[in-house]
Amino acid sequence: MISVNESEILKGLASGDKFAFGMVFNIYHVRLYYFAFHYLNDEESSKDVVQDVFSAIWEEHTKFSDVRNLSSWLYTLTKNLCLKKIDHLKVTQKHSGILEYRQLAAVRSSLNELDTSPVIFEEINTIIQQTLVKLSPQSRKIFELSRFENKKNKEIAQELGISQKTVEAHLTKTLKELRKALKNYLPLFLFLFK
Repeated sequence: MISVNESEILKGLASGDKFAFGMVFNIYHVRLYYFAFHYLNDEESSKDVVQDVFSAIWEEHTKFSDVRNLSSWLYTLTKNLCLKKIDHLKVTQKHSGILEYRQLAAVRSSLNELDTSPVIFEEINTIIQQTLVKLSPQSRKIFELSRFENKKNKEIAQELGISQKTVEAHLTKTLKELRKALKNYLPLFLFLFK
């Protein structure tokens, strides 16, 4: 999730700005990979899907002038590409094994029902902000540096003058609070904070 200034990033993407693309890639590529892998259970297929997502971002960057919620757009595109990949795999598996075919059908059904609409991501963002306000200033700062500015635990520890173990403890506590607050959005929660 990007919180700093998503509208500026979207403007940058729409104009083909390499820096905005790089920011989105750095923040989302691992998260989208794990999201795809969760449903496809195949490294190469998951990498292909994520590569297709970022190719679409770069090649069709002018579409970003109409995007309201970047997370929703990225997860929806990843979801749709996974569905296409599953449909392709179902065709090939149908003839080689009924068990694999049924498993793919179940995964496809689960993925198809996953709501990645902007409304859901706006609800998630609201819950995240409400939860972060309840945290201590130190926990909130550490979480924001980690998840929104994409800093490593060691960098955060150096910046704040605390131990890396303290950073890890604050992050663990914060993620536990967020997991409770976002229990109704668990499938997405797992991939938003990778």
